[in-house]
Amino acid sequence: MSDFKTISDNLVEGLELKYAPVGVTLFGENEAPPAGISFTEENFKSYCQAIVLAGQGRALLLRRENMGCKLGTSVLGMETEMEAFLDDGVLEKFGVGLFATEEASAETLLKSVYLPQGQTRSVLIAPLPFFQETPQVVVFTADSEQTMWLLYALNYEKGGRQDLPQSGGALGGCADITAYPLLEGQANITFLGLGCRIKSAVAPADLMLGLPGGQLAALHQHILAMEKPMQMLKKARAK
Repeated sequence: MSDFKTISDNLVEGLELKYAPVGVTLFGENEAPPAGISFTEENFKSYCQAIVLAGQGRALLLRRENMGCKLGTSVLGMETEMEAFLDDGVLEKFGVGLFATEEASAETLLKSVYLPQGQTRSVLIAPLPFFQETPQVVVFTADSEQTMWLLYALNYEKGGRQDLPQSGGALGGCADITAYPLLEGQANITFLGLGCRIKSAVAPADLMLGLPGGQLAALHQHILAMEKPMQMLKKARAK
């Protein structure tokens, strides 16, 4: 695999990213996290918050107890009895006024994308240079224009319509850009949701994009290949 530091540096510079690309790898019952990193004992508000902190340079190895958001740990397959958390989430989303009815709230949460229940024991969320092997998922926190270039890069060779299924304003960081790429082998974006934005504290214009780790090398090469159109936009802005 290519040098992850070089890839990360190229992408940060080329796209002018505020947050560096983040790798995510989930570990099951009989899978050991990489040697040399200890579990993070700090408690976080959510998986989305951990993604943002990793984009700022932190390497986090987390158990479910440290993840904060039970909806997120349910999506990531870290809960063995998640029904109660989902029911609470339905009532929470309805209760704050995000949906007109409890049924609409349930339709959103219960039909989202979930990894198999109880399969995940821990998750490594870290900047790309931290990884020795390709992470399962790579996540970008980026503004709308940077996300545009990432989508161009993903579609550089194939072209055509890009289907980007959305969770409906909930579970964005965990379901849309982590569970979905893992299960479907396809990239996706999320506009995030109210809880995601409150807990991660990203800027109003920020989105997140996740892709299977195996697509990272191609995305990197395609961003480099698109230097001409990227410079065209920069020059047009400078006039």
